[in-house]
Amino acid sequence: MTGSEMLSALDAVQSQIAQLQTYRLQLLSALDATGHAAEIGARDTVQLIAVRHRLDAAEVRRDLRLAKALPKYPEVQAALHHTPETAGAVLHPAQAEAIVTTLERIPASAMIPAENLEVAEHELVRSAQFLCPADLRKLGKQVRDTLDTDGPEPPEVRALAAETLWLKRGELGVEFGGYLAGDNAELFQTLIFAGAKPHLTPDGARDLRGRGKRQADALTAVLTTAAATGTAVPAHGDIKPHVTVTIDLDDLTAGTGVGTLASGVTLSTSAVRRLACDAGVIPLVLGSNSEPLDVGTEHRFVTRAIRQALNARDKGCVICQAPPAMCEAHHLTHWVNGGRTDITNLALLCKAHHIDVHQAHWTISMDNGRPQVTRPTWASPPNPPKPP
Repeated sequence: MTGSEMLSALDAVQSQIAQLQTYRLQLLSALDATGHAAEIGARDTVQLIAVRHRLDAAEVRRDLRLAKALPKYPEVQAALHHTPETAGAVLHPAQAEAIVTTLERIPASAMIPAENLEVAEHELVRSAQFLCPADLRKLGKQVRDTLDTDGPEPPEVRALAAETLWLKRGELGVEFGGYLAGDNAELFQTLIFAGAKPHLTPDGARDLRGRGKRQADALTAVLTTAAATGTAVPAHGDIKPHVTVTIDLDDLTAGTGVGTLASGVTLSTSAVRRLACDAGVIPLVLGSNSEPLDVGTEHRFVTRAIRQALNARDKGCVICQAPPAMCEAHHLTHWVNGGRTDITNLALLCKAHHIDVHQAHWTISMDNGRPQVTRPTWASPPNPPKPP
């Protein structure tokens, strides 16, 4: 294919993708209206589609929100479809999402006349012939600020509402970023800047750490201090926030092998030995299949020892792998039905999946001392149908 032919083929593919995405929005809205998700055992349409198609729930929720809002915006809806006059759709779904989100964020308290909203919709659709979704969102903000006669919220209110923190597991650690406002930002900067000042080495040499490394070390020091108090966050299973490392005792003694964190990341033996110098060491006896042996008693609630064993074995939610700090201990056979509170009858679940399991959406059983998860019947399509 020549460059021109490949470009034409990409044009055709993009058009087909937009048509299928628009059709998918129609199906999502219609499916949600029927209540079919609850009929077949899912919590709602978002969970059904996210699990069945292995998508992020946030993505499905965003698409469903757009699909349900589209009937309120007839010009946007019409522009998503191919017509003889346009020889194609004016909008693709990502542009439609940017426009609809803009208009949906205009507060009802602004009392904007319907005809003004229609003009705003028309102008945004017209601008979409030239603008990508990101630029449409910028234009939409200008439109929204113009229409809202009461003006935007005070800057400090908007800033606080925009606070966010994201975490992403990397190959050897975690990446993170976010935004803090007002006094929260001031507190953060004060602690980091105070701990990131360059220090002379014991022999009087200058600090060779770059600013980024010094600030990272300062944040680590703040977190270590907070964790040591035991009051920074609510405890889980009567355990203070802590770092769990699993390593064979012979490897630890001999300085060989590696240790494994709860996230699955490995540490060298030297790093584990360094941690052990300033930490409590809680031994766990493992069976032949590397499963923690029964450390339970006839208690109703999960004890400290049992929770430690669960963290070491499951390393997080057994369904979605959410980290142990976000998980709760679940009885496979409920305590009121005679189920024991011990390692062979427990599994870690995040709150959302804990609710789902109690609603019989998922089934968990034990195999060789480890939890095995069975997906619900609605979670997998029998045979993926061909697109229309």
